[in-house]
Amino acid sequence: MKERLSQRDIARLAGVSPMTVSLALRGHPSIPVETRDRIVALAREHGYRPDPALAALNAYRVDSAAPRFQGVLAWLSFFSQHQTDPHCDGYFQGAQVRAEELGYHLEDFWINEPGLSAGRASAILKNRGVQGLIVGPLPTAQGEITLEWENFSAVALGYSLIKPRLHVVMNHQYRNMKQTVHHLHALGYRRIGLAMPADNDVRVDHNYLGAFHIAQLELLEEHERCAPLLLRDFDRQGFLQWFRHERPEALIVATTCSRMVLEWLQEEGLSVPADIGLAVPNILFNDKAITGIDEDHLRIGRISVETVVGMIHRNETGLPDKPLSILAEGIWYAGPTVREQSSAKNSALL
Repeated sequence: MKERLSQRDIARLAGVSPMTVSLALRGHPSIPVETRDRIVALAREHGYRPDPALAALNAYRVDSAAPRFQGVLAWLSFFSQHQTDPHCDGYFQGAQVRAEELGYHLEDFWINEPGLSAGRASAILKNRGVQGLIVGPLPTAQGEITLEWENFSAVALGYSLIKPRLHVVMNHQYRNMKQTVHHLHALGYRRIGLAMPADNDVRVDHNYLGAFHIAQLELLEEHERCAPLLLRDFDRQGFLQWFRHERPEALIVATTCSRMVLEWLQEEGLSVPADIGLAVPNILFNDKAITGIDEDHLRIGRISVETVVGMIHRNETGLPDKPLSILAEGIWYAGPTVREQSSAKNSALL
């Protein structure tokens, strides 16, 4: 059996140190391009392959060692103190804890500060020693950010950023909506309605609407299906007009307007859940007042840090040629706003 070629063997062939070989094979910018190319060519010519056992041992050593300072990450925040996102607190807390565990310091950076240009923002981030960026959710759908991306490893939380396209970490919005419909159906609800501001569906790349349609086709007879309501201006009049026409038994609404819808239903003389069920596809961080999908905000924040730190270790900076999406499926929380219907049948969930 042919003996495995090591990085020390490549170093002897190239006339450099083993450290230079290690850095070159990882594409580290500290190694001149000519040297990197020569070492990579030698490795390919001689059939070098990384030792998986050694890689696993190194990973174990890193995980079991006490964290030491590795660098600085920045959380790009787009909400001022007067404009908040109800999910960001959980994402940020999870990201902050995981960053500390990996030896990084996570800074909150308000990117929408008045008068802050893209060049100035990039310069501030570089001067602070920031290596990685986590782009938090934007206030509106289809947002754009201009930065000197080539200097950073970056991921985005969700689909509200459309330019540039970065790797995405987010809850699995499509699966979460399907879960919601399936669980309501298992409780015995048949006419299940979807009502939310149109912008909410745009922000998730229409995953909510697509999953709702598919779930209805999977579970409901044609006469049981409700037409969804997606209003640009989500107001009481438009909602009640739709509600009286469709007469749903259960409602799926956006988290941000759930309390408002609850008030409108109460004004109509309806009680939740006695008269109608109410659920959301993603409950607020630490909110147990409504039924829906717990997306585990802390976990998503942790994953975002793990993703960007992995990119830093692989020296992956700039905009990706082929952006990836890492999607975490949530768990159904049977809260107080739904109840089992007398017509409930045993039905297989997802």
